[in-house]
Parts: sequence; C-alpha cells; structure tokens
Amino acid sequence: MTKSAVGTIVPPVVPSGVARRKVPIIGGLAFLTVVYCCVFFLLQGSSSLKPAAEFCRSSTDEPCSRPDLFAFQVSSAFMQVFMGFTGVSAWHISKRAHLAIPATPEGRLFGYLEEADRLNAGILVFQVWDFVASLSIPEHATAIFLTHHALAALLAWFSLEYQFVHYYAIYFGGCSEFSSIFLVLCDFDVYFPANRGSLWSGFIFASQVGFAVTFFYYRVIGWWKVSYQLWSDVLHVLKNDIMQQYRPGKTWFLYVFLVLDLVLGLLQVYWFRFG
Repeated sequence: MTKSAVGTIVPPVVPSGVARRKVPIIGGLAFLTVVYCCVFFLLQGSSSLKPAAEFCRSSTDEPCSRPDLFAFQVSSAFMQVFMGFTGVSAWHISKRAHLAIPATPEGRLFGYLEEADRLNAGILVFQVWDFVASLSIPEHATAIFLTHHALAALLAWFSLEYQFVHYYAIYFGGCSEFSSIFLVLCDFDVYFPANRGSLWSGFIFASQVGFAVTFFYYRVIGWWKVSYQLWSDVLHVLKNDIMQQYRPGKTWFLYVFLVLDLVLGLLQVYWFRFG
C-alpha cells in the first residue's frame, strides 16, 4: 500500500491468483484424474483386494471388487500429504506463517505468503476434483461431504484470487489437513479390512490413534483458537475502516469468510462427535 502525491492511500495492485496458478491447477486436476484412472483400471475385476461386505454392490457369486474406492483413496493421499505437510511446515517448522508477514491484523489478513498461494491452488484442485469424483461413488456422495467440498473450494478460490487471509489459509487449509493423512489410511481399513493381528493391522491402529489426536488438536481445539484470532482481526479492520485501503470493494469477502469459518468449524465438531 502506498500514498499518492496528495496523500491519498493507493491500494496495492493484486493480480488474479487463479490466472497466475492456472497451469498447476490444470496440471493438478489432470494428475489426480490420471492416478485415479490408472489405479481403477489396474484393479478392475481384481480379487486381490477384497472390500468389506457392506461395500459390495453385487449380490451375485462374482468376486466383489471396488476399484473405485481404492483409486479414490490413492488419489486423495497425494493431496492430503501435500496440503498437510505444507501447512505444518509453514506453521511449525519454518514458521514463515508467523515470521514472513507482519504480526498484525493487516499482516495476517492481507500479507502474501508463497506457501499459502501454492496451498490454495492445491486445495482448489483437490476440492473440485473430490466433489466431481465423489458424485460417482455412493459412499462419498453424501450431502454433508459434498457441501464441505464446495465450501472449501469456494474459500480457496477467494483466497487465491484476491490474495486474502494467507496466514489463516496455512492453518485451516494446511495444518487441519494433516489429520487427513492418517484418515486416508484409516479409510483404507474401513473399505478393505486388514487381517487382525497382522503388521498392517498394527499400522492401521497407529494411524487411528494419530488421526484422533491430530483431528482433536488441529480441527477442534486449534480451529476455534485460531478462529478467535481471525474474528478479532476482521473486526479490527472493519471497525477502523482499513479494508478499503487494502482490498477496496471486497469487504463482502470477509463476511463470507467468517460465516464459512463458523460453518466448517461446526462441521469439525460434528465429525468429531458423531464420526
């Protein structure tokens, strides 16, 4: 943000983030689709991975096979690892989320973080792909999951396009997804149960513990702690009419972000309580 010769505040020029990340976004969507299709066709008709009985679609004597579920989990794992480690690295390890931008409401809401920019592009890719892919898989095509994907994609698009809330994107879109790395492994066991007492079964148990701990830490306790800071920052810039100095005409986004933060936060509590 600068000042003109007459002292009028000149808002910073914010180029379209979606246009800037167009190539990796298209590439990410293509990559996930290729991974899904390759795994799906390799396992189609295979009896080597037997799904749990409740996930068998056919009542005939033919071997039960669900390559769609396995391919979906493999594809999701790539993005969960990328998002989770990007967030944890920037928040806890390099601490760039705290050090690379001013520790002020303006810094946290309008500061630019390269990690968050990449992360938002990744979130947009994954949530759009997840939404479309879920439509063909009955176990994933539920109203609550599709709503979550749509809202998360919307937030990622806004944050990427208008260079907003990068500090909070690192936490909500990155750190909170760290628990999903364990969830992907747990879901493998739900759909394709391990032999109890096996080494894989022990690994799944460790993943279940890891998921419970990280979900509670990042998505329940941490979510509301960071949300409190978010609401405080937003109220500060609105009260002091700072918004127009940084992103003129985009005040509506902050209201949308607060509402969706509340909705998604309540979803975390719902999932923690009812699974």
